[in-house]
Amino acid sequence: MKLFKEVIKNNIKMIIFYVLIGIIISFLELYLVTYYQKILDAFQFKTLTIMPLIIYGILLILSTILGYIDNYPEQQIKNKLYLDFKLQSLKKMKTIDYLEYQKIGTGKLAQRVEDGATASRDILLDFWLKLFRSLIPTALFSLLFIYKVKREYAVFVIIGYILVIIISNLLLKKLYKLKERILVNQEVLNKHLIRGFMELVVFRTNKKYDSEIKIAKEGIKNIVDGKTKIKLVHEIFFSTFALIVHILQILVLGYAVFKSNLSVGAVVTIISLLGKAYEPIAIFNVEYVDYKLNKVTVKKYIELLNIKDDIALNEGITVKEFKGKIELKNISYGYNEEKLLIKDLSVQIKQKTSVALVGESGSGKSTIVKLIMGLIKYQTGNILIDDIELSSLNLNSFYDRVSYVSQEAPIFDGTLKENLIFDKEISDKEIYDVLEMVCLDKLYQKLEKGLDTELGEKGIRLSGGERQRIALARLFFDDSKIIILDEATSAMDNITEQKVMKNIIKKLNNKTIIIIAHRLETIKDVDSIYVLSDGIIKEKGSYKELLNKKGYFSRLYKVAK
Repeated sequence: MKLFKEVIKNNIKMIIFYVLIGIIISFLELYLVTYYQKILDAFQFKTLTIMPLIIYGILLILSTILGYIDNYPEQQIKNKLYLDFKLQSLKKMKTIDYLEYQKIGTGKLAQRVEDGATASRDILLDFWLKLFRSLIPTALFSLLFIYKVKREYAVFVIIGYILVIIISNLLLKKLYKLKERILVNQEVLNKHLIRGFMELVVFRTNKKYDSEIKIAKEGIKNIVDGKTKIKLVHEIFFSTFALIVHILQILVLGYAVFKSNLSVGAVVTIISLLGKAYEPIAIFNVEYVDYKLNKVTVKKYIELLNIKDDIALNEGITVKEFKGKIELKNISYGYNEEKLLIKDLSVQIKQKTSVALVGESGSGKSTIVKLIMGLIKYQTGNILIDDIELSSLNLNSFYDRVSYVSQEAPIFDGTLKENLIFDKEISDKEIYDVLEMVCLDKLYQKLEKGLDTELGEKGIRLSGGERQRIALARLFFDDSKIIILDEATSAMDNITEQKVMKNIIKKLNNKTIIIIAHRLETIKDVDSIYVLSDGIIKEKGSYKELLNKKGYFSRLYKVAK
């Protein structure tokens, strides 16, 4: 499995160390039992000397030290595996096809990643590594030491194994069904919890939380009831298992007393080893149920990681320099020929010019932008970037020269300065000048630590308009040739929006700028405007030309006012 191979490869040295130290600890624990036999027998026959006690003490100390050291690789692997499995999903986001990404949804995606990473780690750590570092070695060493003490007792162990396996299969089928039902209930509960966390405003203002809490309570009840039943089934299994071991121990003790000439030390050793011999079987059966359930979760995670990639991101013509010329020729795009969102559309955007796309909602503005960005693929026609066909272009090289700002205006948890320039070396004076151009100078003056003020997760301390202006301020520190603004000023008031857009068009006039806007007053200064309706261009021209035509643009203008 590719997912596991890559993660194991990245952690192979620590995994080998973890397995080896586990085998050594298992051996020492069982060897101490057999060595204790020598001390008991020597004590019984009055031949005990100080040396066996010293060796026994050294072995005990060594076992304790190794047990402590074992915590290091265990914690390293436990946390590293979980994060490495999670990292696979982030790598997937780098290449996933945009349309496939849209189908999944953020909540479902986050849940699959979290569950998938946890289940993948548990399969590797709690099943396979435990199997090879602890369960198999303990069972084998126990059998070996029992065989060395008395060969016949190996028969008792084998008979016990057969009984445990038969009973285990009956109980574990019940256990698996219960755990499977709990998994489904947990998915339902997590779904309602996540959307309750993410949509606070919507749920609160629509008074949805009471119904969500009611559903969550029902889910909690089902999970608690299910886990209680699992505990009871577990206890039946372990009680039955313990009963079998106790019966075997009594049989061994009886055989030793009446039929054998075993020493006291040998009897104590065999009885102790019998428990050790069966313990791995009990643990394995329980872990195997979790393993099968985790496989279901991992399968969903692997399905996510196997979703179609956008191959254009890493293949095609790599261009180091862009001038910024864009041309769309007879472009059509839609779900099928009967439901076209864009119909035979042609647009020419010269380098270092500013263009606005306007129209009612659903007219195709954002679709055009996504086509130019290569996020969605056109069915017919051509899109040329500096006379190079977009479909043959390496998109990652294209993105090096494109800045895209949407209305969501992503702000990350960091300082104002970090959000503006990332890790670039820019003087504070230059940053202040840009803040003034995007009307953030007043905000900056209010911040207690200036540029070093923490903005909080997703810019929670800022208004929507402030977040948008920070995203727009980044444009002044980019070296891109093409700027695309998709409703990037939608949360601003009219006056601020006009000032900001005027400064962007004026100060960044050495770049190609494409703007999608609803408020038409903000695009007065662009070089040309394309007016769209139902995926076709109704009109084009400058702001004044379109108003003077008194056509569709003029009607949009009057409605907007």
